[in-house]
Amino acid sequence: MGNQLKDSINLGEYSPKLDDNGIYILPASGEYEIRVLQPRSQARKDKKPQYWMSINIK
Repeated sequence: MGNQLKDSINLGEYSPKLDDNGIYILPASGEYEIRVLQPRSQARKDKKPQYWMSINIK
């Protein structure tokens, strides 16, 4: 998955990078790319899992 990307972070449901509220805060400056990935086995079965994402810029 993201391990081929430089400085990638996996923010799956049980990621240790998330705080107790399921939030991850990016550094104040930088260039970012967000990717939402689905396991290949689910995609082959044409499954469409639900997900949500909230982005706040302050």
